[in-house]
Amino acid sequence: MGGPYRAVVFDLDGVLWDGEPLYHEAFNVVLRPLGHTVSQEQYTNIIGHSVESAWDWVIGHFGLLEARDDFVRQYDEAVMEMLKAPVEPLPGVRELIDELHRRQIPVGLASASLRQWVDATIRGLGLEDAFVVTVSASEVEHAKPAPDLYLKAAKGLGIPPAACIAVEDTLAGLTSAKAAGMFGIQTRASSTALPPLPTADLVIQAYSEFDFSLVGG
Repeated sequence: MGGPYRAVVFDLDGVLWDGEPLYHEAFNVVLRPLGHTVSQEQYTNIIGHSVESAWDWVIGHFGLLEARDDFVRQYDEAVMEMLKAPVEPLPGVRELIDELHRRQIPVGLASASLRQWVDATIRGLGLEDAFVVTVSASEVEHAKPAPDLYLKAAKGLGIPPAACIAVEDTLAGLTSAKAAGMFGIQTRASSTALPPLPTADLVIQAYSEFDFSLVGG
């Protein structure tokens, strides 16, 4: 007997790969010439948010005078340059996705990153064929914590949000998934893992803990 859920939608950064250190460093590539750096503690304020929202926080925190669009353009260039290096998925990711495929459970992706970053990362990870649908912040009006990304992913999968599991690592991401009506799993597999969040329906430390009874198949 299968579980109540019929699809799994993954976030990307901090969920499928340990991407947050790269995005954190890209902020500092842009900021160092101005005499600023974002500390690890400060970065926790923007993790999981859209690039625009993150830069709004950084500009406000450091009292920067340059236009946000200029920072976003420089940041995009820094990220794309850094994504040219090979990237590896987190332990257990390939095995989990392979097992979901074997059980004929559709797999989607919902990322607050920009489309060009998502595509470059998926290529770097060798996961181009893993997903039925991929949704990025470039395709929705409101990024996480709004539900738009997960609602669009469910629509692309052709499965009601209430029948989907979302795998996330941040409060903004879990809030987005829960607002869409999905079952929210928090993974703590990355180097930037947050403490267990009360918003999560289930918290796992590693992908070996994924409960396949939720999906059956």
